[in-house]
Amino acid sequence: MHPNDKDTIVAQATAPGRGALDIVRLSGPDSAKICAAFLDPDPQTKPARYNYTARAKGLKGVLDRLTAVRFEAPRSYTGEDAVELYCHGGGAIARRLVELAVEAGARVALPGEFTRRAYEAGKLDLLQAEAVGALAGARSVAGVRLLERQLGGALSKRLSGIRERLIEISAKLEAELAYPDDVPPTPVEELSAGIKEIRDELVELAGTAVFARAAISGAVAVLIGAQNVGKSSIFNRLLGAEAALVTPTPGTTRDALSGELALGEVFAKLYDTAGRPELWRDEITALAAERAATAAGAADLLLLVVEATDPVVPIWARKEIGNTPTLALVNKADLVSEKEAVDAAGKIVTDLGLSPESVLVVSAKTGRGLEKLREKMSGFLAPPDVGLALTSARQADGVNRAIASLAGAQKALEGSVWDAASVELSTARGALEEVLGLVTDEEVLGAIFSTFCVGK
Repeated sequence: MHPNDKDTIVAQATAPGRGALDIVRLSGPDSAKICAAFLDPDPQTKPARYNYTARAKGLKGVLDRLTAVRFEAPRSYTGEDAVELYCHGGGAIARRLVELAVEAGARVALPGEFTRRAYEAGKLDLLQAEAVGALAGARSVAGVRLLERQLGGALSKRLSGIRERLIEISAKLEAELAYPDDVPPTPVEELSAGIKEIRDELVELAGTAVFARAAISGAVAVLIGAQNVGKSSIFNRLLGAEAALVTPTPGTTRDALSGELALGEVFAKLYDTAGRPELWRDEITALAAERAATAAGAADLLLLVVEATDPVVPIWARKEIGNTPTLALVNKADLVSEKEAVDAAGKIVTDLGLSPESVLVVSAKTGRGLEKLREKMSGFLAPPDVGLALTSARQADGVNRAIASLAGAQKALEGSVWDAASVELSTARGALEEVLGLVTDEEVLGAIFSTFCVGK
C-alpha cells in the first residue's frame, strides 16, 4: 500500500506532564486540510513554517497561539504529508488539539504507528526503527551513543556485510552440490575457515547484548548465597540506603528486593534475594527460595556471597554459577585475620574454578572491597571499546540462532555432509535476514512497534 493511500493519524508526541512546549503530530494525506478546521489562517495556503491561532470551529475564543510546520511527502519522517504543531505545554492544550483533529477526520495513532509508516515508506530499516523506539527510554549517555550508531545504520551495515559473505560461501557450496563436474572444487578448509570467521564475528557481537541492556535500560545483578552471610548488608551498602532489613536472625529477607545502582555510564537493577537452606523449614521459606531462584535465573551477573569465617558454597548455587557470569564476595572479612581472608578467597577460587580476579574479599560492615566491587561490576557490564551492540532481545535471539546454525554447518563440513552444511548456512542467513527486517511477518512487526510510545 502506498503511504498516501492511508488515513491521517494524530497523536501528542511529547510526554505527559508540565513543560514549556508540547508537540502534536499529524501524518497522512489530509494533515494540512484537517488542521485548517481549527487553525487560522489555512495552513494549506501558507509557508511550511508559520504562526497560527487555534480555536474550535464556530467559537471566537482562542485556544492557543502556536507554530506549525508542514511537511510535504516524501520529505517527512513518515514519508507522507505531515504537520507538527508546537503549542504551549502542560498537556491540556495538546490533548484538545488532538480532539479537534479527530473531530475534523483524523484517527488517533496507534503506538509506534508514525515510525512504522516511516519503515514501510523505506525511510528507516527495521534496526533503525527499533533504535527510535529505544531512544525514548535510554537511561544513559552510553545507551544513547549506541542507539545513535544504530539509527545511523551502522549495525545494519555490519550485519548486511556478514549476510553477503554468507551468501558467497553458500553459493560456492551449492554450486558444487548442483554441478560437481563443472565447478572447480573449493577446499573444505577454506569453506570452514570462512564460516568460522563469520561465526566468531557474530559471537563477539552477541557478547555486546548485556552491555547494551545495561546502557539502555539497566542490567540485572542478583545477590545470592546462604542465609545470614550478609547479602542484605551488602545490598544496603551498595545502594547507600537501608533498603533491606538486617538482623542476626537467619531468613530475614523473604521477597526479592530491588534497587537501582549507577555504575559509571550504565545502570544495574540490583536484587537482594532470600537465602536458600538445603532443607526448607516451612512453606514461606520455600516460596522465598523459589523467588530467589527466579531472580537468579534472569540475572546478567550473579554476586555470590559467602562468609570469610566459613567459605562454603551451597550445593544449589553451583548450577546457577555455571550458567551465569559470577563475582564471588568473601564477606565479613572484619571478623578474621588478613591471612584467613586471603585463604578463604583462595578456597573459593579452587572450589568453583573462578579466576582470582572474580573473587573479592569484602566487608559490608567496614565497606572494605565494595568500591572494587563496583569497578568489577562496571567492567563486566560496560566493557571498553564497544562501538556496535545488539540492543534488543529480538536482535540477540536472531544472532544467536545464526551462531548455532553456523556451528552446525562447520560440523557437517567436517563430516563431509555437504547438503546438511548447505541447509545450516541457509538457516543462518535466514536468521540474520529476520534481524535485518528483510524477512518479517505481521506478528513480528506488530510486536516491535506496539512497544513504542504513542506519537513515535
